[in-house]
Amino acid sequence: MEPGTRVAGIERVVEVPFDSGEAVLGRHQGATVELPFPAVSALHARLFRDERGYHIEDLGSANGTWLGRRRLPPHLAESIAIGETVNLAGIEVRFDGELPDASPGQSGEGTATLARRLVHAIFEACPPAECARLVVEAGPALGQELVLLACNRVFTVGRGDLCDLVLADDDVSREHAAFERGAEGIVVRDLESKNGVEVGGSRIAGARILRDGEWVRVGETRLRVVDPEERYLRQMRSGEDALPVQEPLPSAASLVTTAPKAVLSSSVPSRLPVVASAIAITTLFLALGLVLALALPF
Repeated sequence: MEPGTRVAGIERVVEVPFDSGEAVLGRHQGATVELPFPAVSALHARLFRDERGYHIEDLGSANGTWLGRRRLPPHLAESIAIGETVNLAGIEVRFDGELPDASPGQSGEGTATLARRLVHAIFEACPPAECARLVVEAGPALGQELVLLACNRVFTVGRGDLCDLVLADDDVSREHAAFERGAEGIVVRDLESKNGVEVGGSRIAGARILRDGEWVRVGETRLRVVDPEERYLRQMRSGEDALPVQEPLPSAASLVTTAPKAVLSSSVPSRLPVVASAIAITTLFLALGLVLALALPF
């Protein structure tokens, strides 16, 4: 890539608690800032402040934490100055100091949904081999599938000819249920059907986010949920070790060519679809909170 080349990206802004004076970055669900990428360790690094100022510490990560062009020794905190850049296994974090006039909760999204939204953005930019879908596992339409290819589009299931998945099931209403795939996951809603919608054996009221592998019953028809995004995020949270990568380069532009690769599970282990991911992160610290502006270059 030539110097000065502009990289199109997807940006995310998130506010995280920082009143304790510490924020842990890592792949584990318990991290303050969850980064669902295989090269990131479960608990990779921490940013904290004390009476001497702000510091960065590598928590014994597999692929290291870099301050500028220098790799930090594990478990040895070092001061970080305004404008300095930290690199976590290819993820850049720039420290921009305090913003005393801002307060958490005014903008951005919470950390609870950050990881899922990051995964969603990556999958939208680099579609995997396996698409989100509903598979009929029991009922008159056994074997049929409803592929949820379009994001933020409502897909209807019912007996009506205009439904996206038509079921010749006498216990199914003409428009029985609606499914929609978005940044939060796959959501199902009961369209005021006569016999209702069950998820995992329990009847739902209103909307319900579905997990990969769950099943939904409408009438005598049972649908299995296939959600590669949710499965990927679950793998990132459960993995013990980070995948090794070459020494991360401090340049954000270099992430385009040295992006870590995330492997999704499959029913056939020898045929694993691969998703390439790259992310550059800019961090802004507040006196009461931590604001992250995230851009995914592709």
